[in-house]
Order: sequence, then structure tokens, then C-alpha cells
Amino acid sequence: MLVAVCRDGNDDVLPIVFCEVQEENLDSWAFFLTNLSYGLRFERGEGLCILADGDNGVDEAVKEFLPYAAYRQCCFSLYGRMVGKFPDVRLHSAFWGACRSTDRKIFIHHMSIIETVNIECHNWLKDTDSKTWTLFSMPQWVKSTEVTKSASEQLRIWLSKFLDLNVAQSYTTITRTIAKMFQRRYLACWEWVYDKITPAARQQIIQHVFESDGWNVDVPLNNAVSFVSRHGFVFEVNRELMTCSCRLWQLSGIPCEYACRCIQSWGDKLDKYVHRLWSVDEYRSAYGPGMQMLPEITHWEWQTKDNVLPPMKNSTNSSGSNEANCHSKAFKCGLTKQISIRASGLSYVCPHMHREILMSYVL
Repeated sequence: MLVAVCRDGNDDVLPIVFCEVQEENLDSWAFFLTNLSYGLRFERGEGLCILADGDNGVDEAVKEFLPYAAYRQCCFSLYGRMVGKFPDVRLHSAFWGACRSTDRKIFIHHMSIIETVNIECHNWLKDTDSKTWTLFSMPQWVKSTEVTKSASEQLRIWLSKFLDLNVAQSYTTITRTIAKMFQRRYLACWEWVYDKITPAARQQIIQHVFESDGWNVDVPLNNAVSFVSRHGFVFEVNRELMTCSCRLWQLSGIPCEYACRCIQSWGDKLDKYVHRLWSVDEYRSAYGPGMQMLPEITHWEWQTKDNVLPPMKNSTNSSGSNEANCHSKAFKCGLTKQISIRASGLSYVCPHMHREILMSYVL
């Protein structure tokens, strides 16, 4: 099953689309991604940022069918390949430090540690196109700090309990469950009417304020730029552009600890500097339209099509002549109690019984 998810304004997993395929390959990913782009109304991927593991043709499908999308590699998948080639444990922390670096200088620092430990691993990582997996190279308009596809794996694990059902039952159950989730989240956001930002954003602000304790702020007169310093480290915060030299504010859309320290010294409200994607209004608009449930299978309308009967078969007797075989087989339809006869010279199947056979095969 191919799935696509994102994080909503409260940092919860938001299912977007799922698709059952026989095999994960370039063709199945091409079908999946083109329909995803069409459903989201993003022409050829413009405005989309896709993070995937790069296996089984997904990267080629993105380049060919969504050329304007920003493509990102999953760091956990990259880490698995790296460990298989270079199992030295001293590389692990340096690799994740490089992945989560919000600034190029910090990234270079962690890569130099990897180079010192194993030059071959360093060269191998350089050949993987680091711009597609390092956090500091994430497009700022995405407003995300995700470097792994853990969100899609969470949804995949949740969906696994429905895969033992047939296709119609699993899709009906999944869509109805997700539709109820949409409704619950939409109703829950009305409890936040007295707050402008979501609880997840509020929690990050509280954490950053706690971490900012002890930093010194230098605010020049009539200047939008402030400087935060401690123990020789200095960060530049721009009030008008809402940026920080650590770049976490630009990437996440939530003021970092240095920005929080400056905002408090300015006497402003922290909510004012949080990106609109973390606002309660945006969250409400995401779940407000809801999701249409698939009806129960018992309420599905039958499609009227001509029944496809098995071909008539003539058998040859021992003398070689073409004569109808006297033997025949009879089957009884469970609903209409109508007899279906299959003989060598003629076949007749109850239409309802034939429909049941097709459903059991399709489903």
C-alpha cells in the first residue's frame, strides 16, 4: 500500500491519500503521484515538497511526473544504507547531527567529524547529494523540520490492521475511520478559541522560552536587528524579516529560543511572530470541510453489465465423434435458489450467482 501524509498545524499526522498496488515500482509510483498532484490541485508538483526513501522508482517518478516539486530523501533510509556499508558506531551521532543541522557551518562541522573517522564514508555521503537530505537546505516555504518519513510509517502501521480485509471492506473501513478522525479534530479545535496558535505550537514556544533563559540581548536603538549572546556564541535576530542566524525560525515558522529571548526584550507577544500555518484558524480550515465517507458495502449500487458466461465446450467420445456429454454439474444459488447447470454442450448460470463469484474475485 502506497500512502502520503503530512503534519497538520498541531503536529499530528494528516492522511492525504492511500493506494493499494500489486507492486511498488516506477509505474505504480507514477500512477500514485500524478493522481496525488491532480487531487491536491498542484500542477506538475508546484508547491509540493515530497519526502521519500528513494527506493523502487519513487525518485524517478517524482522527477518525471512532478518536476516542480521539491524532493527530499528520508535520512533514516540513508542511515540504514550507511550503516550497512560503514558500521562504525562513531559515525552515527555525527551523521544525525549533520542531518538536523539548521545552518551550513554546523553541517560542515559534523561532516568534518565523519571525515576524520572514516574518509570513505564522508565521500560516500557527499555523493548522495546532501542538498536533498540536510535540514538547512530545506526550502523555507515548507515550514517543516522533518528529515525522516516517520509520519508515513506511523500511518502505514495503523493501516496494517485493515489489510487482512478484502479491498472493498478495507477501503470502506479506512475512509470511515479517517472521516471520524477529521470530525473529532475539527470539534477539538473549538476548545482553542481563546488561543491564536495550536497547542503543539504553544508547547514549542514554552520550551524555547525555557531554553532562552540566561542569554544576553543587545538591542540597538531604532534598529530591527538584535544580538543574542552567551559564552562567546552570538546570534542575529531580525525583527522585521522574522529571521534568526540559526535559521530554525525560518525553517519551522516558530520563533527559536534566541528569537523568543529578543521578542520578550522587545515587549511583544510571541504569538505575533508565529507563522500562520500554526494558527488555529488554519487548523480549523484544514479539517472544516471534513471527509466524505464511503457507504457501507450493503448500500453500494450494482452496476448493470452483461454477464460473462463460460464458453460452451464439446467433448469427444471414445469413437472420436463429436457428441454432447451426458454428464452435467448443477450448482444452487444461495439467494435465488435457482439452479445453475453446466453441461458439456450448454452452460447456464444464474445471473446473481455469477455476480457473487465476480465479487469474491474482485474483492
